[in-house]
Amino acid sequence: MRKFSTMADLINIKNLNISTTIGSDAWGRHQPQTCLISLKLGTDFQKSSTTDDLNYSLNYATICRDVRNLIKKKLDWVNLCTLTNSITSTLCNTYPGIKDLKITVQALNTHLRTNDISYEKDIKISSPKDMIPKQYDLLHIRNLELFTLIGVFTFERLQKQKISLNIILPWLTTNREDVPYASIINNVVKYVENSNFKTVEALVESVSKLISQEQYYQNILDLNLPILVEVIKHSAIMDTDGVGVSCTRTLKELNAKQYITLNAIDQIKSTDSSFDLPVENDSMKTLIPNTWNTAYLAFGSNIGDKLQYIESAITILSNDPKIKITQTSSLFESEPMYFKDQDPFMNGCIQIKTKYLPQELLSICKEIEYDELKRVKHFDNGPRCIDLDIILYLNSSNEHITINEPNLVIPHPRMLERSFVLEPLCELISPDHIHPITAEPIWNHLDQLYANENDEDSLWKVIPLPNMNSQPRFLKFKSINKINKMTNQPYRETVSPTYLMGILNVTPDSFSDGGEHFSTTTIKEINFVKEMCVQVFQLHESIIIDIGGCSTRPGSIQATLEEELKRTIPVIKAIRSCNELPQEKIILSIDTYRAEVARQSIEAGVDIVNDISGGLFDDGMFKVIAANPRVSYVLSHIRGDISNMNKMNKYTNTTTDNEGGMNLIEYINGKECDIPEAQFMKVIGRELSQRYKLAIANGIRRWQIILDPGIGFAKDSNQNLQIIRDIPILKNYSCSEDGDKETVFANFKNIPILLGPSRKKFIGKITKDEDPVARDFATGSIVASCVGFGTNIVRVHDIKDCSKTIKLADTLYRKI
Repeated sequence: MRKFSTMADLINIKNLNISTTIGSDAWGRHQPQTCLISLKLGTDFQKSSTTDDLNYSLNYATICRDVRNLIKKKLDWVNLCTLTNSITSTLCNTYPGIKDLKITVQALNTHLRTNDISYEKDIKISSPKDMIPKQYDLLHIRNLELFTLIGVFTFERLQKQKISLNIILPWLTTNREDVPYASIINNVVKYVENSNFKTVEALVESVSKLISQEQYYQNILDLNLPILVEVIKHSAIMDTDGVGVSCTRTLKELNAKQYITLNAIDQIKSTDSSFDLPVENDSMKTLIPNTWNTAYLAFGSNIGDKLQYIESAITILSNDPKIKITQTSSLFESEPMYFKDQDPFMNGCIQIKTKYLPQELLSICKEIEYDELKRVKHFDNGPRCIDLDIILYLNSSNEHITINEPNLVIPHPRMLERSFVLEPLCELISPDHIHPITAEPIWNHLDQLYANENDEDSLWKVIPLPNMNSQPRFLKFKSINKINKMTNQPYRETVSPTYLMGILNVTPDSFSDGGEHFSTTTIKEINFVKEMCVQVFQLHESIIIDIGGCSTRPGSIQATLEEELKRTIPVIKAIRSCNELPQEKIILSIDTYRAEVARQSIEAGVDIVNDISGGLFDDGMFKVIAANPRVSYVLSHIRGDISNMNKMNKYTNTTTDNEGGMNLIEYINGKECDIPEAQFMKVIGRELSQRYKLAIANGIRRWQIILDPGIGFAKDSNQNLQIIRDIPILKNYSCSEDGDKETVFANFKNIPILLGPSRKKFIGKITKDEDPVARDFATGSIVASCVGFGTNIVRVHDIKDCSKTIKLADTLYRKI
């Protein structure tokens, strides 16, 4: 707090050990206590050092003896203040060579909570009769050990943790009264151990205020005297002795703060299992009646048809006039976290707009759980058909609302320890979204959580497919957390097998196999599918068959709607009705940009709609997909149309959306990014994000979407190769509109990527193969690269050889 103004020469005496009575000891007895006396004596011993003669310096042996003799003359020094002043006066009057003096007298047995209470006195001496004391001296209370509830994480709220306080108090040199340190310590202990703080900052501020209320300081007229309080949390950060903060406040500053009444402290039991977190009491006042607020709800189910329960809950919510569903997350499969002996859970999050206040929204959620969907709760954390929890709640100005009530805590107390909550939540919020209690980006908490988890604990991302024989089906993808050794940044690495999508063109004019699988009886198509299955199931558990009835090669004449339906629907029905095919292993996809073809194909039995236009060619496509939330949708990138797309491959780096809207903030892996090599894929991501947001606005669930950056569609040869190289960028791309938090946050995290490089012209340009079929061998190399760069689904013509390529690439890159 103050610097000791010393001369160039010092005589140091450290911890002179004496025993004397200085008032009551730790047990309230007037017994001798151990004291340690340390002295810094400013003097001038240049002559002594030159002559090597002790007569010209201060003899520390003599000084120590004089101090001992002084203390022995008195049986009871009453307090540390009296002892310290007496030693100071004696030394200054006895030794004229002392020009500066700093004395510290430490008591080791004065209080049970600490063995380090000391007075520190600091004076400058012009002559033996002219001692100039500082305005105030110091009382140190060090290593005051306490146990209290402090912190924002769940584990910190359920058990008191050890902290240490260091306190430095002013002691007026004109005041002979001892600072009442015993009373101060007792009040601080009572207050801290029965209080409840989120932050160490609030704790030190409150302790400072409590100390300033002591009568000793209330009687002091000089309000500029400072009080310092430091707190150390010993178990907060591993590999440290402790972390904490300190603050210095004047009596004037502290007097302006609200009075602390010890009798009003809420008693907290260490065995209390509730999450008793202090919150801002005024946050609820910012809620304006009948306005649209934002809430994030987590959902989970592990009984029966899990997705059906989830869909039902979302439907009931969306039918409420005071609720709007604005976003849904992906779906994740997670192992039970607390009670292990139960089925895996299906989890996710939804973002809603609501006019309900938090407690009203909680009532709606519980009504859906127990009244509408008949949830039966056998015990905490047990099996459940549906669980709806409020994770976050923001007012109409996007300010967080914090609540701590017996039946509702917002933000949710356990969200930061649950990857199955944080992962889907981070799909819906921007990387700079701050947790209202920890004051840290929520994305950071997810990275920290994954850094401490085992790979086997990672979530499975699941994409639902229509039920077959009343049994749910899914595409499943898994990633694990890794650290980039070059940047030391976390990233997600795909470790699940790559899905193979085989092409079945039932058109007379496809660019590589036109007419080869086209017939009017479907016999040729069925035989080809049987052959595909034989080739694939030797190495893979399933196959996606992509059926196309309209060629989309650049410049091709487009089949009419009637022609496309005539070519595709009979084939779909024939495949689904063929008893010789292992239906449970066959995933059917329709390659179309027409909404009516998609609708009839879904009725006929397809699981995926593969739309090369991303909904751009037919306004009705998104409505068809939204009406079938168990059907997956491949959202592809394209520019222009079939006739002119090859002329639209000029990509410029602009941060404005295609419709001339707001500027975008773009992220890669949650970090704003201006890497030059990433610019091309950022443009692709930016344009895909516009289609993505429109799809979401039309009711398509995020869990339905697969992304295809569109190899060969409005891209030249080099750009097609760049797409393959930049798949990691696209998989980690996200953007939000600057200044507008109401819009959907476009985030491609966890969305599977599909690539269709097979037999494309850019391959032949490199290998000099004019015939598309002759490009099959080279296609295998490209397919392996696609897998290596993180592609999840690869669309190919040559099923037999590419299935082997994918198996080898999975074994090499994903260790499968």
